[in-house]
Amino acid sequence: MDPIKKLFLDSIRQYSSESRAAGGLLDAGADYQKTVAEEVAKLQRLYGGGDLESFPEFSFPEMLFPHLSEIKFL
Repeated sequence: MDPIKKLFLDSIRQYSSESRAAGGLLDAGADYQKTVAEEVAKLQRLYGGGDLESFPEFSFPEMLFPHLSEIKFL
């Protein structure tokens, strides 16, 4: 592997493991955390609250269509 690519991939892996250990972004200060909290609150107000961290679950009931023999044509 190219030494430059290896160095790049190693730095990405290092950042990934450090951010996973820290539980979030590295070097994210109080201003960033405050901005994120404000944006989440704004989104919850706009869209009626709920959990914004998980993908919503959808349920579509099965539609029942009448049989062709039941339809009256003009």
